[in-house]
Amino acid sequence: MRTARYDGQTEWYEEYTSADLFARARAHVVELLGPGPGRCLDLGCGTGRAIPVLIDAGWSVVGTDVSLDQLAAARAQVGDRARLVHADAHALPFADAEFDAVVSILTHTDFDDAAAVLTEVSRVLGAGGAFVFLGVHPCFGSPFIDLSDPRAPGYREAGWRRLPADPASTKVRARVGVNHLPLADLLNALIRSGLTITRVEEPGDDDPPLFLMLEATK
Repeated sequence: MRTARYDGQTEWYEEYTSADLFARARAHVVELLGPGPGRCLDLGCGTGRAIPVLIDAGWSVVGTDVSLDQLAAARAQVGDRARLVHADAHALPFADAEFDAVVSILTHTDFDDAAAVLTEVSRVLGAGGAFVFLGVHPCFGSPFIDLSDPRAPGYREAGWRRLPADPASTKVRARVGVNHLPLADLLNALIRSGLTITRVEEPGDDDPPLFLMLEATK
């Protein structure tokens, strides 16, 4: 099992992700996915904020996360309306083609190996199933693109970046770190997983956009 970087961070994470900006992002993911019925995996579900939206859209939801703290918060939020599984996204404890859909929101910068995770997504997704991903835009939302700061790591420098640990900070890099992946690497990892990209969006009103959203099918 991989390190659960979000253990002990639930109070901060709940406040961080409760903003309207993230609520709209979650709603947009479910809107793009479309209504159920079917079995949907919420990969890296965190405190479970997307799960009620998926249930309301008609999906039977399984949420999985590597953090027991986050799953406890998710259980408090969704009760027995969804199955919650403690698991590593790099090695999912599910059968091949077990799900009709997979969603993953704000996760790719938390994975040690996003390509391995996307391969797992492809494995557990049934034929014709949809995968919808929304994350911080690698080109515009990443903290590694500020050309005015010569000390900042460059956009092309993939890998983990952290600020000094600070329990009072609201920055993700000071809390759990960020594993930056350039856009081409992210798209190529999705293509190599065996999934077919069917839609790309940059949702929201920010200019440049904060988020990147991808839809792919098995």
